[in-house]
Amino acid sequence: MPPSPSPSLRERKKVETWSAIHEAAASLAQERGLEQATVEAIAESAGVSPRTFFNYFPSKEDAVLGLHEPVLDPAEAAKLTDAEDLLGQVTLLLVAVARSAIGETDSVRRRQLLKRYPHLFARQMEYMAKSEALVCEAVSDFLAADPDWASGAEGFTREETARMLVMLAAVPAKFRAKAVDFDPAAGLTPKDLAPAVALFHHLQRKLS
Repeated sequence: MPPSPSPSLRERKKVETWSAIHEAAASLAQERGLEQATVEAIAESAGVSPRTFFNYFPSKEDAVLGLHEPVLDPAEAAKLTDAEDLLGQVTLLLVAVARSAIGETDSVRRRQLLKRYPHLFARQMEYMAKSEALVCEAVSDFLAADPDWASGAEGFTREETARMLVMLAAVPAKFRAKAVDFDPAAGLTPKDLAPAVALFHHLQRKLS
């Protein structure tokens, strides 16, 4: 596989500016309080103009949490196969897209801010809903290519079937994220998720 091309100077500058704004917003919210972390204060701390701030974030809440518009990597979607563990594959895809929205920011600090300002959680959930919508679309496309699934299941449309599958796939991820030994800074890996997916399948068999 050929090496990925290095990001251009402009791309690196955009990443640096995004990081500076987020760091300023999160630090101000943590040190002075969310009310004091105004767009003007954040922009001044980051060394940019308020206009530049809005080129990167639609609101100060997004900047404080370090939220991106979620992205679905076609290479990740291509990992969906007709293997038996479709649920596990969708779980991993869902986690990957969700991480694209949250990014590689300080997850420990983010959780502290969410605990301190619970209303921020609603904003983060909006991005998680966008992530789920992208995965639903990818799963629906995958089902469309399979004759056994193309018309949906049990009288439900293919899109409804995909949405249910994505909702089910979120369960192992949520279960693992609430584990006592889970390190939020490390994120979720396939190895982390495997026991939770196995438990889900076990319960599914026992209950069916």
